[in-house]
Parts: sequence; C-alpha cells; structure tokens
Amino acid sequence: MNKTPYHFEIKDLMIQFVSAFDDVIIKRYNKSRESQDQIHVRYVYSPKQRVLYDLLNKARHITLPAVAVNITSVSRDNNRVFNKIAGSHHPALTYMAGSSAHAPTTNYLPQPVPVNIEVSMSILTKFQTDMDQILSNFIPYNDPYIIISWKVPSDFVQKEQEIRSEVMWSGNINLNYPTEITGSNPYRISADTSFTIKGWLFREKQNDVGNILTVDTYFSPVSVLSMEDLDSTIA
Repeated sequence: MNKTPYHFEIKDLMIQFVSAFDDVIIKRYNKSRESQDQIHVRYVYSPKQRVLYDLLNKARHITLPAVAVNITSVSRDNNRVFNKIAGSHHPALTYMAGSSAHAPTTNYLPQPVPVNIEVSMSILTKFQTDMDQILSNFIPYNDPYIIISWKVPSDFVQKEQEIRSEVMWSGNINLNYPTEITGSNPYRISADTSFTIKGWLFREKQNDVGNILTVDTYFSPVSVLSMEDLDSTIA
C-alpha cells in the first residue's frame, strides 16, 4: 500500500461530465411566448446544501438558475470484471533507434479496476419555465446514456489511447416545491436526479520486462568429425 497510483482518473471524468452539461442556455418568454432574454445556467461542483447556504449568504450570492453537481459514492463494478488476471503484457509502442524492429522490452499493464462513480445533480430555479427548459435540455440526450471520451494515463502508453465511459442516467427526477416560505426565504424550485459514470482506476505502473526472442537458425548434424575439420576449427 506504499504505492501512489494517482492518475487523475476521477477528476478527468468529472471535468468531462460537467463539460457535457455546462452549456445550457435558457430563454425568458413573454405572454406571447416570444423570447425576450437568454441566460446561461451556472454549474457548480458542490452539494445542494452548500449551494442553498450560499444563496442565503449575501457575501457569496449565487443567482438562479444554478445546477449543483457532486460525487456521492464510488463502488467497484463487478459486472465489468473479466477475469482474475492482475494484468497483461503488450508490446512496447516504441522502436529501436535506426531499426524497424520492435523494442526489446514489453510494457506490463496492470488490470485497472472498474468503478461506478455515482453523481448527484440538483437543479435550482426561481421559475417553472426555467426548470422545464433545463430538464428538456438533457433528458432527450441521456436516454438511456451518453458516452464521454478520455485517455489512458500517459504512464502506461506512449501513444494516446481512448477510453469510452458510459454515463447512465437514473431516469428519475424528484421535484420539490416550497410549501412554507417566509420573508427571508426566497421562492425556489429544486429538482434532484443522479447519474452513474462507468470509469476505471489504474494501478501503479510496473517496469517493462524483457522480451523472449526467437533466433531462427539451422544445424546440419554429422556423424563424425575428421581430424582436418577439428584442426581447421581450432585454427
């Protein structure tokens, strides 16, 4: 356990996840359903409770609409465990200098651990039309999932290798409306949903191992060597 196998996997996956959603533009309409204004929805990495606190704190005010995203759990995905082999050997992607032959070493790739990253998303708006537009923005495209692309850590391969991870939407959205409000509590609507990112966590990189090379040669055995053959070999 003295290894430090940190390759920014979870951070990269969350950046990709937020980037996939953080371009929502909603419109404000008049009574004739004509667009009057456009607003960019703010995405923050924080639990909903933290965002609600900041909404009440005038020194750190966050305007609505806002979407709060945070990780709730990380678990091992047993359905994506193929075997018990700790890793595999793959030919090195480099070549010997001045030669077209493969390098004399092989990369040892430890088997990464498949993990499910549970992500909570909370949407906070002041108007129902804002909530409807945000929901309409991502629901049709997450039926049933989306794919995010990221790279195998550069410690393992010298050429970029793509990983495609599914982002599964739970399909459920819980809407909450304020039933009792006071003069100090603003009216706001909240919606809670969740996603599952099917990612990987990589082990510590192992040292390359030498390849076993095959030397092709031919021998012609003879029954006996004459003294002339021995003298010529010694000379």
